Amino acid sequence: MSEASINSVSSGIGTEADPQSNEDTRGIPLQQVGISRVRYPILISGWEKDTKKQREVDGLFDLTVSLAAAKRGIHMSRLIESLHQWEGSLAPTTLQNFLTNLREQQGAESAEMSCQFTWFIERPAPETGKPAWQGIETTWHANQDSKGGQSGYTLAIPVTTLCPCSQAISDYGAHSQRGWIKVRLDWDNDSEIVEPARVFEALQHAGSSPIYPLLKRPDERHVTMKAFEQPAFVEDTARQAATLLREELRVTRFRIDVRNEESIHTHDAIAVITSGDSSAPSSP
Repeated sequence: MSEASINSVSSGIGTEADPQSNEDTRGIPLQQVGISRVRYPILISGWEKDTKKQREVDGLFDLTVSLAAAKRGIHMSRLIESLHQWEGSLAPTTLQNFLTNLREQQGAESAEMSCQFTWFIERPAPETGKPAWQGIETTWHANQDSKGGQSGYTLAIPVTTLCPCSQAISDYGAHSQRGWIKVRLDWDNDSEIVEPARVFEALQHAGSSPIYPLLKRPDERHVTMKAFEQPAFVEDTARQAATLLREELRVTRFRIDVRNEESIHTHDAIAVITSGDSSAPSSP
């Protein structure tokens, strides 16, 4: 086939065809249709109280909208366009505006989104004060329909946990392990959102000891002794995290998933607490 013929065929199919807009007769609406695991650079703000502080991050996006029973498909390309055309930073307070754009572009009743990224905070060591960057895995997430919406975030907070049973039965020493406190918080549109930095600062103390990116010998001694003085089962860590969250009156719904990566067992230990009407699953 000649190049002219190929061009002719291509132009014949191409830009005019729009099968997504065809009618579907099966009568089945879809709650979510869209794209998943899309990496895209985005400006992030709102992690700390200073809302003017923003940073460009490598975001991992899931973007979906609902699809009416009579419609065959959505225009996936418009979801990417919405990312590229978004002006300003993405924060818990701007997620609803972002979803409004998605719904309008697709003519959808509802929309959902999530953006995973790593936010780095500079943390001083507990004794020497030596600073280093610590990455906190964070997810912005939100949903919206014609009745309203919710916005929030999920944090994965590392801690050290020392086993109270091991401490009680041993002549000396006790086994400890890395623990993860994954907390999900959601707010209605008219609610004031607590900045993630505040939640991180509180919940890092829910285990036996916080974890630091840099430790000199005096710092390591401090962390080791602190953990020994505050032994905690996975149940203790979950309950303490919930207690600390309840001290913040603006937090009304949360889910806490605690996982201890056991150092002397082949399994992990887990505990889960939900509060309010939150039944959302933890982020993968």
